[in-house]
Amino acid sequence: MTESSGPSRSLIALTALAVAAAALVYVLLLPFLHPIFFALVLAIAAQPLYHAISSRLKRPALSAILTTFLMITAVLVPLAMLTVTIINEAGTTYNQLAQQSAEKGGWGQYLNDLLDPPVQWVAAKTGMPAPNVQAAVLQRMQTMSSSLLQWSGSLLGNLTSTLGDLVLSIFVMFFLFLEGNAIWAGILRWMPLPESRTRELLQTISDAIVANVYGFVAVGVVQGVLTGLAFWFTGLHAPFLWGSVAAICSLLPLAGTAIVWAPAALILLAHGAWGKALFMLLWGILAISMSDNIVRPMVLSGRTDMNTLVVFFALMGGLQAFGFIGLFAGPVIFSVAIAVFRMLREEYTQPMVELEIKQA
Repeated sequence: MTESSGPSRSLIALTALAVAAAALVYVLLLPFLHPIFFALVLAIAAQPLYHAISSRLKRPALSAILTTFLMITAVLVPLAMLTVTIINEAGTTYNQLAQQSAEKGGWGQYLNDLLDPPVQWVAAKTGMPAPNVQAAVLQRMQTMSSSLLQWSGSLLGNLTSTLGDLVLSIFVMFFLFLEGNAIWAGILRWMPLPESRTRELLQTISDAIVANVYGFVAVGVVQGVLTGLAFWFTGLHAPFLWGSVAAICSLLPLAGTAIVWAPAALILLAHGAWGKALFMLLWGILAISMSDNIVRPMVLSGRTDMNTLVVFFALMGGLQAFGFIGLFAGPVIFSVAIAVFRMLREEYTQPMVELEIKQA
């Protein structure tokens, strides 16, 4: 065996061991990837807050504890208040509907009266018998209610797992604040890329995460407020409740807040309030839905090069592949891919430019 083959075999063996070790580490971390990534998202989004606190206190551990506490307060306290408000609003709405249904002979008769105008309209437009249309609508409503009950049951069943993931995310977020500089330095040291390229990749990931977090928050607030105002103006029940629901639904690509305002327009139409139904429809299309195209680019400006179509597919693909956390992972993956291809282009074109300069 020649001396040159020794290092070559050693390098191959070490590379194989490194790949195997990385695969085993991935298997070990796989059950915890969602809470770890969620903690990473929150920690990166809160870095300005941590640096502001750390610059004043000059004590990293205390700064990490305080920043973690503030993040928990900023996320969980509004969520708890929103949950209580939604429960109260839902109870009030149910009592009002129960009273109206009792005045009209019970829930069955109330639903029949509610569905009769749109059923008659669809029957007149399509030529289908009204009883067939009503039966199809009731069957679809029954299917949707069964799916909703199953989803609620699975949500309650996974409550313990969700709380465990939340505690793990808080724990990881604290150490990301505390050891962030050391982690950053370790990545720069161990990445097999020039330091400038590694810094560029890390900055791309950070910008993508911050832009998406701020974008989701801004769009959710704006669309929630616009939906609540529409419900208040048209006299529908519980505008705060449905505005809050719309803010949450704004996270979902494609359907989004239409899940809230489109049924509201149908309800107004069913009650014969044609003007209010038309207003709700136009307001939903032109104001609520279109606000995303105004607010999100303002937030993303200067942080990411992705256009609206790319963001859409990043969100849809991330949601399909990774679930809820994919709403953040999808744009990060697209941003990193764009950055890597840009680096490759620069690496290939730079020698050619230098050669042309030398020849000139």
